[in-house]
Amino acid sequence: MNTPKEWQDYCKNKVDEILQDVGDSFPLKAPIPISEVISTYLGDVHIVASMDHDFPDGVSAFSQKDMNLGWIVVVNGKESVERQRFSAAHELGHIALFKNQSSRVFCSGESNNLEEKLCDRFAGDILMPESFVRKLYKTNTPHYLEDVAKLFKVSKQVAEIQLKRLGLPFTSRRVFVDF
Repeated sequence: MNTPKEWQDYCKNKVDEILQDVGDSFPLKAPIPISEVISTYLGDVHIVASMDHDFPDGVSAFSQKDMNLGWIVVVNGKESVERQRFSAAHELGHIALFKNQSSRVFCSGESNNLEEKLCDRFAGDILMPESFVRKLYKTNTPHYLEDVAKLFKVSKQVAEIQLKRLGLPFTSRRVFVDF
């Protein structure tokens, strides 16, 4: 499913707006401190990495609006840090992009609907902002996918998607084993 251009632009503009807003509160650098970004942008939010919550199959996070506590973002603490960061950013996408959503949203990487795809794009864009990535490409070479992923603290898959989307070259390291 292709995301319509106007939705892609809306997503990019919202990411830029959020990073501009929070950038006034603290300096932004790679890796983007997503918990701080979420807390600064939303104000009334609790971010929890749960080790004991039973997540439905394929679900890495959910967000919920509580009348007393504000937003609660719960990520699966059993997953990698990179996945937790992506899931938290994805949940911020739901909250920032879709103001009239239900009070509880479960996100599944297996879903193919427009809202989920847009929130995935939002998460990639906020964790690897285009301006940061382009600046990296002006100052450092060669560009190994693993190094870019490590710098931005994202999975290799997220780094690859973002670099391809931006039209930037990269190579994967080859590991040679001496037998």
